[in-house]
Amino acid sequence: MKVGFLGLPGSGKTTLFNVVTGREPDPSEIGRSEARLAVVKVPDERAERVAQIYDSAKATQPEITFADLAALHTGDEHTRRDDSLTKIAGDADAFALVIQGFGTMDHRGGPLDPGSDLESLLLEMTVTDLAIVEGRLRRLEDELKSSRDKLSPERDLLQRVERNLGDGGPVREMSLTPDEERMLRGFNLLTSKPLLVVFNVSDGDLRARTCTGACQLAEQAGLTWLPVSAALEQELAQLDEETQAEFLAEYDLDAVARDRFVRACYTLLDVITFFTANRHEARAWTISAGTTAREAARKVHSDLYEGFIRAEVIPFAKLDELGSIAACKEAGCVRLEGKEYVVQDGDIMEVRFSR
Repeated sequence: MKVGFLGLPGSGKTTLFNVVTGREPDPSEIGRSEARLAVVKVPDERAERVAQIYDSAKATQPEITFADLAALHTGDEHTRRDDSLTKIAGDADAFALVIQGFGTMDHRGGPLDPGSDLESLLLEMTVTDLAIVEGRLRRLEDELKSSRDKLSPERDLLQRVERNLGDGGPVREMSLTPDEERMLRGFNLLTSKPLLVVFNVSDGDLRARTCTGACQLAEQAGLTWLPVSAALEQELAQLDEETQAEFLAEYDLDAVARDRFVRACYTLLDVITFFTANRHEARAWTISAGTTAREAARKVHSDLYEGFIRAEVIPFAKLDELGSIAACKEAGCVRLEGKEYVVQDGDIMEVRFSR
């Protein structure tokens, strides 16, 4: 799972990236256009419990890759539109749009306007996608001129996408067939990805009152939003656990930004966690909700997918309650499921397969 950070200059995007990933600020990276990547372990206490019961040598937590992408420039600041952004960001599963909600002035020296910044980012993503689609359509038209068959499902689809983008509609809101989704996948269109809007606010505005209009705009667009004070979180990260807990209580926060952000990403992407375990390793795997047992097996290894016979499944809640595999079997909590079984969050799966 990969989430890209996008934002305008001065939004605090990189500061938030450092907070979420635990990276230390690096002055040498200021102004660089290369994306910064970091892999973060997602703490899941269930993995440790599964490892304990299976007597596994280690517990491996699920991971998320975060990418801090170059700041976007809009309007007259950005005159060359090509697919460079898509090349470095297109394989992301979702984007976090970081909006400046602190201070009184924006990066240009004008008055702070989070709503306008959000509109600018959404427009920039739309225009970037439109340029990619229009470029492909031009190449297709040239190809079709020398072709006997003038019919092209790809052209028909891209023309629909072009009209939708021209009307300001993101690709993710289009009604597409599975075949059409596969056809578009290679274009890595930015507006096809889920979005999480993050308002980077001051430590005195953790309810994002300065961003009320932008919050309403996000909701009207069907987008989830999350207020975070990256500056405050940087300070919290330097404290020991006990002092950190006191500060969190003082600011009425249930968790540090990293945990709240990861939870929001899981909800946004509608993902769940299942487990595999043996004496060597208990491992957590992240999959989309609704994934079948056979598709989940592919996540572990292609051989399990190809030779899938059935899966032995134990719900984590029962394993945790009864404390052993033997007790689960005795209580009838161990099930054999076929390839169409929809994996549930917390399932421990042992795949039986033919070699």
